[in-house]
Amino acid sequence: MPENTGPMAAEHRAEDATVQTAYSGFIRHTQACAECRTGGMDCADASELRRVYRAAKRRAGEVR
Repeated sequence: MPENTGPMAAEHRAEDATVQTAYSGFIRHTQACAECRTGGMDCADASELRRVYRAAKRRAGEVR
């Protein structure tokens, strides 16, 4: 199996970083948000962050 190098590897690393950044944003928010922690449900901001994360993850999966 050929190694994933060059421009394709750079593209995959960028996609992975985007997914990780989106996921980290969601997790940091839910840990800090009183409404998310006490209510047991995502607040509006957390819902949007989750949507962004899922979209990034889906885009990264489509490319590979």
